[in-house]
Amino acid sequence: MDHPPDRPIIYGHRGARAHTRENTVAAYALAIEQGADGVELDVRRSRDGAIIIHHEDRAEPGSPPFISQDLRTIRAATPWVPTLDEAWMAIGDEALLNIEIKNDIDEADFDQSRRIAADVVRWVESQDGLDRILISSFDGVSLGAVRDRAPGLATGLLAGATVDPMTAIKWAKRDGHVSVNLSAPVVLEDPAGLVSAARPLQLMVWTVNDPADAVALAEGGVDALFTDDPALMVATFAEGT
Repeated sequence: MDHPPDRPIIYGHRGARAHTRENTVAAYALAIEQGADGVELDVRRSRDGAIIIHHEDRAEPGSPPFISQDLRTIRAATPWVPTLDEAWMAIGDEALLNIEIKNDIDEADFDQSRRIAADVVRWVESQDGLDRILISSFDGVSLGAVRDRAPGLATGLLAGATVDPMTAIKWAKRDGHVSVNLSAPVVLEDPAGLVSAARPLQLMVWTVNDPADAVALAEGGVDALFTDDPALMVATFAEGT
């Protein structure tokens, strides 16, 4: 999907979550309808190996983790939780897709073998449109597993606000990623400087919901924004044209 050259790429963060339930088919479709160039979503495994989408490792605090349930059970209890196949269909044939692999050591589905990485690679390689897909994670080992299996796939290193941005950029370059994905408060301290330091990598920024922040980041040259409100971000840049 082509986007206006005078603004960053806009990803709907978990879809259009400012307007509807996040990480649902409806949220992804709405993000694209609102003018987002693509969507970002979070993938996990069910007990029987389905790739499902949810930010947390369970539907709500106190409920069983998804990794302990088969897809059929998950469907019965939380019918709004989509599979990766369903999300891909919802965004159409042109939109971009950022698949974030969840594998946090503090969550129930943490897996040292990184099976989710292998599952995602198999899924991506079975699809048309590989050039529209970016695989990201806070877990560098998961990204390494992706690259080991499929060096040609685009990967991006996510880094939280507690990580020094120059260190994150160094790691992303060392490990052969195409992007480094940093938090908005970190990048807003020096957008142009971090963009310059990141090159030739793309610098992507999450989560941007304030129009003034979006403009400042765009003026600094960032490549992409993740937002909960794609409609607001698209309107923000349309007003400046």
